[in-house]
Amino acid sequence: MGLIGSVPARAQNAATAPATQLAAADIGDAATGGEIVVTAQRREQRLQDVPTAVTALSGSMFNEGGVGRSASEVLTYVPNASAGTQQHGRPRWWIRGVGAGQQQLDLSNPVGFYLDDIYISNASATGLPLFDLERVEVLRGPQGTLWGKNTTGGAINVISRRPTFTPRDDDNYIKLDYGSYDDKTVQGGVGTVLAPWLAGRLSFHVEDRGGRFDNLFTGDNDNKIFDSHFRAQLLARPSDTLEILLSAHYRRYRTDGTYWTSASYASTGIFRNGFAPSTDKDDVETNAPDFSRTHQYGGSLHINWNVGGLTLTSITGYERYGVRGPNDSDYTPLEISRGYTDARSKQWTQELRLSSPQNDRFNWIAGLYYFNERIDSSNFSARLPNGTVPARPITAGTSPANAYSATLYDHKAESGAVFGSGTYDFNDALHLTVGARFTRETKKLNFDRLASTTVAGASTASWSNFVHWWDSYTGTFGGPGTFSGDLRKTWDAFTYDATPTWKIDRNNLVYFKFSHGVKSGGFNTAPTLRIALQTVRPEKLNAFEFGYKSTWFDGALTFNATAFHYDYKDVQINVVGPNPGAVGGATISYLQNASKAHTDGGEIELDARPIENLHLNAALGLLYTEYDSLQVVNGGANLSGAQFVRAPHVTLNGGASYTIPLRNEGRIEVAADARYTSLQYYYITPQDTRNRYLLDQPGYTLANARISYTAPDDRWTAVAYVNNFLNTDYRNHSLPIANAAAGITGDVTNYGDPRTYGGSFIFRF
Repeated sequence: MGLIGSVPARAQNAATAPATQLAAADIGDAATGGEIVVTAQRREQRLQDVPTAVTALSGSMFNEGGVGRSASEVLTYVPNASAGTQQHGRPRWWIRGVGAGQQQLDLSNPVGFYLDDIYISNASATGLPLFDLERVEVLRGPQGTLWGKNTTGGAINVISRRPTFTPRDDDNYIKLDYGSYDDKTVQGGVGTVLAPWLAGRLSFHVEDRGGRFDNLFTGDNDNKIFDSHFRAQLLARPSDTLEILLSAHYRRYRTDGTYWTSASYASTGIFRNGFAPSTDKDDVETNAPDFSRTHQYGGSLHINWNVGGLTLTSITGYERYGVRGPNDSDYTPLEISRGYTDARSKQWTQELRLSSPQNDRFNWIAGLYYFNERIDSSNFSARLPNGTVPARPITAGTSPANAYSATLYDHKAESGAVFGSGTYDFNDALHLTVGARFTRETKKLNFDRLASTTVAGASTASWSNFVHWWDSYTGTFGGPGTFSGDLRKTWDAFTYDATPTWKIDRNNLVYFKFSHGVKSGGFNTAPTLRIALQTVRPEKLNAFEFGYKSTWFDGALTFNATAFHYDYKDVQINVVGPNPGAVGGATISYLQNASKAHTDGGEIELDARPIENLHLNAALGLLYTEYDSLQVVNGGANLSGAQFVRAPHVTLNGGASYTIPLRNEGRIEVAADARYTSLQYYYITPQDTRNRYLLDQPGYTLANARISYTAPDDRWTAVAYVNNFLNTDYRNHSLPIANAAAGITGDVTNYGDPRTYGGSFIFRF
């Protein structure tokens, strides 16, 4: 089975570049009949019976379809959704305009990410590769009752393929893939029955990709990636009423070289200090080392115990993440600014649920949830003396003063919640679901920033070791860039939802859903001046959603439609730019609240098999967003009327495939897909398509194609693919760098992959 559920189209967006795409023919027969079983409401239900907007993607989409090198790719297939990311790093999860632009480890995203029901708060830890899966479920809209904390935007639940006591012939597999940029991937999954009551499964994914960009200063190929992820599971059934699943995973992720290209708006092409960057999108030019080394591991223990007709579920989870590495933070071969990061996070969670039998006229779920997280972060920045490190000479303007800064913080978060949800069946057609959750969360921040001093314009910055400059500073500290703070805040939140449903018949469902979601408050842990060390209030969202789900012509056509309105208050946003309230009008990144905003939109999803072997699908997302009241803090601009970032007005997906049976010789499948995304902004300000056009992405289309052959016994499949066959230029993300006072005339951007090719071979056993 391929893509299942409401069947979105199969085209990567600006955020993703999977090595191969799944086309319409990979959707299994169950998708058309609406018999897909999901757990979006913490119970097994037929997808077309779930009264909420949910998309389900099956495991073979990630296997045969080649999707999943980064978890961010799943939102490619969901209308009004995206997950902009660079390499396989931190996804920027956005659903219906709700997301987080700030890149702090401690600022959790309003789109909750769950790995086998374990909530992962650190968004940098959610870009892991997806492989050997049962399915992925994507819920749109607030899910604050049953899906834990901060899910004002939606929830993504990744469900691994579990060990089984009744193995099938194709449960085990090995996959080899090779593509452009010497991209080599091997993955697989093997399960076995160890005893009548014990089964196990081992899974792995390893990718090694060469550099895409030419670094004109160093002569290296930049943007190399190595990503490996391993998972082990044990499933025990000591009795008919007790099931225990123990899971552990480990990831090692490494990048080498930059992927940021600088560009000037000036007619001269000069970016800053006499440097004119190449206009070739495949060229970069930096002098400081740029790499990252990430280790991530965790595990979970799931226990299900049936007692007296009730089911008691316990889910214990632990996740640990660490990253370190230097970067070139001026994005040029000039020695102006360089950085180094060393950060770690760890969390553990505990959830207890008690549920009644699902076939009771009144069925319910009640539970408790606990979350504990600690983050230790150290970030360093410097401008080293001329001649001490390789760099292009500054030929124009004044050489910046030598400088050093260190930003150190310890962040702790602890929360507990009690929740419940119940459904009452008035009769076979009319149902009402009501849920509520009370959460108390406390966060603490111990923050210190140290910055070098200047005396009469001369820097006092000095080092004992320029190779390890971040931990060998010997100069003095002082001035407005040196400050500290100890912050503590406790927030209480009450979230709830109510959903009346009318099941007209088995193939037609109408529902209305009201939900009130809350995302916890937090702190700005990336300030460069004291005025930016702020506390942000929790954001609150009231969502009104009307939905219709239907299946026609004995499952040959599925049509689902949704309309929604969001009333958004105290929206947590990130504003980047010069601010009059800052010392000297300096550029500051402000994490703050926008008082009021709203969103309106709709989604239509179609899946059809008009004739045998032909499969068509389409999905349309319409979205309008606006900040009704937004005043930048500390004397900044009034940005009321601005649009949400990464919220295009239109997303349109389409796919088609045709299967050619070869009698006793197997089958051939030919498929193509495309996704159109209209204009989107990457920042709240400036939203200027003429003078700062690098900070947005105009409307564009990405199209992909593939052809595959599967052997008669389904033991193996060979695939050839081409992604972005139109060779569309598009920006994954941008950084606002332009600053007239500093003589910077341009911005920095990251371009998505051009046309790429590849092939894969899958052997099943």
